[in-house]
Order: sequence, then structure tokens, then C-alpha cells
Amino acid sequence: IENYIKESMKVEMAQLQQSAVHNHTAAMLEMGTNLLSQTAEQTRKLTDVETQVLNQTSRLEIQLLENSLSTNKLEKELMLQTNEISKLHDKNSLLEQKMFEMETRHREELDTLKQEKGSLQVLVGRQSGVIGELEAQLNRASGNGTALQRQQQEMMDTVHNLLNLCNKDGVVPNSTKVVDEEKKFRDCADLHKAGFHRNGVYTIQINPQETKKVYCNMETAGGGWTVIQRREDGSVDFQRTWKEYKMGFGSLSAEHWLGNEYVYQLTRQRQYALRVELTDWETDGNQAFSLYDRFQIGSEKQNYR
Repeated sequence: IENYIKESMKVEMAQLQQSAVHNHTAAMLEMGTNLLSQTAEQTRKLTDVETQVLNQTSRLEIQLLENSLSTNKLEKELMLQTNEISKLHDKNSLLEQKMFEMETRHREELDTLKQEKGSLQVLVGRQSGVIGELEAQLNRASGNGTALQRQQQEMMDTVHNLLNLCNKDGVVPNSTKVVDEEKKFRDCADLHKAGFHRNGVYTIQINPQETKKVYCNMETAGGGWTVIQRREDGSVDFQRTWKEYKMGFGSLSAEHWLGNEYVYQLTRQRQYALRVELTDWETDGNQAFSLYDRFQIGSEKQNYR
């Protein structure tokens, strides 16, 4: 019995041990299965992560390639811009050189002009003195001319008085006859025909109610020319007003303008010719002239056309 009991106990122990091993194996299998499941899950997750990493890497590589292409393009554009800047720099250098040359030339021209200006100022100063002296002489000459005209008028009055006295007595002296006839001449041509052959100031009958003193040229081209304008030395200013040109200005024995109104009254009497004489004082006094067969001007209403 004891042996049986011992054997039974051994059998039971063996069964217990076998059951324990079996349970342990099952537990180990279950644990292994769980580990495999977890490993598979981790592997799957790692695969997903790897896939994401690969995708991200691909995108980065593509972006890097695009950046590389953009960088190459920018480098080319930078090279082009650098070349353009170099060309502009060369042009700028050339323009600066030209500008420097122009400034130098202009500075030299300005210095020359300053010198010429100084010379002209000195010359103007001298000419101003000469002009002042000439004006003084002209004023003296004008005063003398006025005195002479006054004396001539007094002589004319005296002659008139003598003529009136002689008319009362029935006697007309030859000298008074000449003066009386002179007033009846219409122009210098009539005076020339009457025997007056010296250049000078004469009196003509400009219209039935008025006489006018004029300068007669009795020598040029046959003589008998009534002078309407005379210019010799620039002593008279011809920048005048309408009224001054209408009534005349200047001195008959020197530079003068006869007057548009008198030229109008003169040229409406009969047909006149116009002779324009010019002298070039810079070439030893060479002379030239123009001759117009018909000359007449209109009235003031026609603006002395």
C-alpha cells in the first residue's frame, strides 16, 4: 500500500509536472503569439513610417532639384546682370570722359569769351566816350543849325518886307525874284531846271498852302533829286514812333527822314522815280544803287503804303 501510494503519488506528481509544463508551454505560446502580434504591428507601423519617410524624402529631393534649377537660373540671370552692369560701367566711364572733355572745352571757350567781353567792354567804353563827344558836337551843330535857320528866316522876312516895299513902288529886284520863284518850285527837279546846281537845302512848294525845306542832290545821276532819307554816320536814331516818321526828324544837312506825310504829298503831284544809294565803308567805300521807275506812297489812312 505504501508502495502503491508512493507510486500513485509519483504518477500524480508526474501528471502534475506534465500539466504544469503543458500550462507553461501554453502560456509561453500565448506570450509568443502576443509578442509576434505586437512585433507584426510594430513592423507594420515601422513600414508605414518608412513609407512616409521615403515619400517625404522624395518630395525633399524634388524640391531640392527644383531649388537647384532655380539657383542655376538665378546664377545665369546674375551673370547677365553682371555683364550689363559692366557694360553700363564702361558706357558711364566713356560718358564721364566725354563730359570732362566738354567741360574742359567749355571752360576754355568761357575764358575766351570772358577775354572778348573784357576787350568789348574796353572798346565800348572808348566808343561811349567818342559817342558822347559826337553827341556834344551834334548838339553844338544842331544849335548852330537852329541859329542859321533863324537867321535865314529873318532874312526871308526882310526880303518879304523889301519885296512888299518894292511892289508898292513898282520895282522888283533880281535877288527877290529868285527867292520868290524858289517858293513856287514843286521839287528839286524844278529847281535844277531853273539853274540851281549846288547840293544844299532849298524850299519847295509841297502843297498850295505850305512850303517845305528839303535837301536837294544836284550832282548825282543828272541832279535834281529830292532827298527823303539820308544816313551817313549813325548819329541820328532811326528807331522812332509813327508820329515822328509821319512828320520827319533829324537835320536836313545831315542824317534825316523827310516825313511820310510830305513824301505822300510830294509823290502825288506827278510820276516820280526812286534812287537808293548804298556805300560799303568796310571795303574802301564801294558804292551801289537801285533805281525804281515808279515811286509813290499812299496817305496815312492807307498807312503810307
